[in-house]
Amino acid sequence: MVLLVAIIQSEDVHHLSRRLLEQGFRLTQINAFGGLLGTGSVVLLLGVDEPRVSVVLKTIAATCQVRTDVANAAPWLGAVGMAPGTMLAPMEVIVGGAVVFGLPIQRFLQLPLPPANADGEEERGVTVADSESLGQPGAALPDTGGMTKLVVAIVHSDDVNSVVDALLAAGHRLTRLNTAGGFLRRGNATLLVGAKAREVDEVLTLIQTNVRPRTEPNPPQAGMPMYGATVFVLDASLFLRF
Repeated sequence: MVLLVAIIQSEDVHHLSRRLLEQGFRLTQINAFGGLLGTGSVVLLLGVDEPRVSVVLKTIAATCQVRTDVANAAPWLGAVGMAPGTMLAPMEVIVGGAVVFGLPIQRFLQLPLPPANADGEEERGVTVADSESLGQPGAALPDTGGMTKLVVAIVHSDDVNSVVDALLAAGHRLTRLNTAGGFLRRGNATLLVGAKAREVDEVLTLIQTNVRPRTEPNPPQAGMPMYGATVFVLDASLFLRF
């Protein structure tokens, strides 16, 4: 599985989100801005199985076409006493297009863990190693020393405060991004947690014990699935504090 981080223009997000959801992909949206002119943009997070990555990329390429537009070269018009709607220095700029990063996912979980099926196997989205690590006290993946992991947890809005409180109480630092999922933009929060490899299982267990399962039907268009949290664990090549 790959975590795709797609930076697109805000003008394209409506159409692109609809097309991706029609294809069965779930996504999380983070509003952002970029460039000297502060043009609106959106960051989309998508966890995608590797065989389907090409489908997502083709959809992005077909939807997010580069085009030209007229923008104001002096965006801070209030500083010179002019009305915000005044076009002081119009200039032609290139908008649209997309920038996409593909990040390999070390572990992928949908929490809380579903019960094992009749054959004793875990449901899709949770590996056997993940299940054993979270389900048995003291069980853990091999310690890889001081390596740092980035845990990206997309948490249901109803559970996020409990998860944040539990992580902070345990001494884990985190960054919270208020985000939205799916075409209906239901609220959720994306938590970014940097943790040593040996601490990852503790982080996952804290999330596991502070989210509730959802039993109501929830199609991709509604945003968050029935899980309380969708979690990606990524390798971090560099981790510094200043």
